[in-house]
Amino acid sequence: MNGKEFTVSEVVDHLGVNGHTWLMFFLMIFAMIFDGYDFMVVNTTNLFVAHTFWPDNPNPGALMGSLTTWGLLGMVLGGAVGGILSDKIGRKKMLTIAVIFYGLFTLPQAFANDLVFFAAFRLIAGFGVGSCIPIVTTVFSETIPSKQRGVFVTIGMAGMVAGWVLAGVVGNPICNTATPILGGFTNEVTYFNADGSSATMYANWRLCYLIGALPIIYGIVLHFFMHETPHWYANAGRMEEACKALNHLQRSAGQEETHFDPKLLVVPPKPAKTSPNILFSKKFIVPTAAIWTAYFVGQFCVYGMNAWLPTWFKGIGYTPSEAVALQTWNNVAAIASNCCVGFVADRIGRKRNLAFSWIFCIVAIVICSVFVVPNNFGLSIALMLLFGFALNYAITAVQPLMPESYPTAIRNTGVSWCQAFARFGGSASSIVLGGIAGMAMFQTAEGATNWSSVVLVLIVPFVLGFICCLLFVKETGGKSMDELAGDGRTDASDTGMTNFIIMLIVIAFLFITCIVCPLAVQGWSKNPIALPLMAVGVLLPFVYFFIFAIPHRKAYFEK
Repeated sequence: MNGKEFTVSEVVDHLGVNGHTWLMFFLMIFAMIFDGYDFMVVNTTNLFVAHTFWPDNPNPGALMGSLTTWGLLGMVLGGAVGGILSDKIGRKKMLTIAVIFYGLFTLPQAFANDLVFFAAFRLIAGFGVGSCIPIVTTVFSETIPSKQRGVFVTIGMAGMVAGWVLAGVVGNPICNTATPILGGFTNEVTYFNADGSSATMYANWRLCYLIGALPIIYGIVLHFFMHETPHWYANAGRMEEACKALNHLQRSAGQEETHFDPKLLVVPPKPAKTSPNILFSKKFIVPTAAIWTAYFVGQFCVYGMNAWLPTWFKGIGYTPSEAVALQTWNNVAAIASNCCVGFVADRIGRKRNLAFSWIFCIVAIVICSVFVVPNNFGLSIALMLLFGFALNYAITAVQPLMPESYPTAIRNTGVSWCQAFARFGGSASSIVLGGIAGMAMFQTAEGATNWSSVVLVLIVPFVLGFICCLLFVKETGGKSMDELAGDGRTDASDTGMTNFIIMLIVIAFLFITCIVCPLAVQGWSKNPIALPLMAVGVLLPFVYFFIFAIPHRKAYFEK
């Protein structure tokens, strides 16, 4: 650039939104649509899958909730490993592999006849899904100009919610069809209801999982049309390829190509270490606390409620078809919130937007808990629009902060480990909420679950999320990725290993008390120590960050 030093971010910001920007945007959108479908198809079909696997169990309860859990646990592993690999081998290669992977292993789920087979392939497919989401978030942040980054990131994440809606739109009529769609493949199932009566259905839910194999084809599309980000090339030391990528951006913007001298390309300093434990060093513990706690809250509440919304409405008298339809309306509102949150974040800032989202969620939870009633489908639709808008506004408000919190060398590692940790919250939530719903204090006089009371429990994590936002979130809006990276170097002696090991212990406790015990210990929800232990498991991560991040707040905010 005329003999002057330059950074990738300077070129990206100078060129603005162009043809390459839109190409990457739509490629990532479709990746998220497939991703969202893969997750939500389980929530759409879980009642029908449960009747197939456990026809003699009229109240599958936590077992039905566990169908969601297996995929989320796979996403935990995929996020942890996929993020590291993406920082090492590149965004394009890892995303292509991840998309093909989860499409390939979704296919066998259509042929499952027992929980073990189904759970195994949900777990394996989840590995690919977990790798996909953080890569998409990172690609958005490295491709979009600074001024438009928040809008594009959050609207891009709407693709995942669009996949949720698609799962409901496709899955609801398929599962409720009274005839076999694929002949003997969708076999007849006789199951028992809670009142002792029996009913017959066809396992048409299998077709939903056949559709879920389409990402295999899309992975091939990514291979031929997706471009590696110049940020990754530059950070990997491949300066000539980074400059060629910048030339491609110029052509896409309709500008004359400039000779970018690889020797003049400036790359922000890398951390001394790039392993996950560096996220817990003094330099990064505060932003880690900010995004980990925020996304944990979002995943716990959104995934937990998506798993149980159909059950909630079925329990107060709506038909299974109406219950799934209400869940779909909830997700339609989520798409609208995703499209709005980025515009607000780019104008008022990331921190204010996130803090507002927590308050908004608390208000929405109270309103829905009080006013949801049977036999008023129109009112229930309106409440689900409010509920879906609020909860998904909150989880999406975190998205721009994730890639903005770390330098390029550990960006996808940071994003993916954040999402992997949060998915422990998502994995636990369907089981924890299912367990809470079975406790005596949440039962009506007739012995049914009072889901309106269970929903109020979600206020607790949102209050904690609000406190963490005030304590740990630093404003990052409007700054370039290279500017945010700043001096990414850390003291070689400060590896954060001790804090990392302690966090692994905290996660292990959460996993055991909120996932393993409810699934492995018969009658766990009826045990008097169950609720206290699950409460400790969910709350312990917040205690951890209060202890280890607060001492470093001042230094972080003064940078």
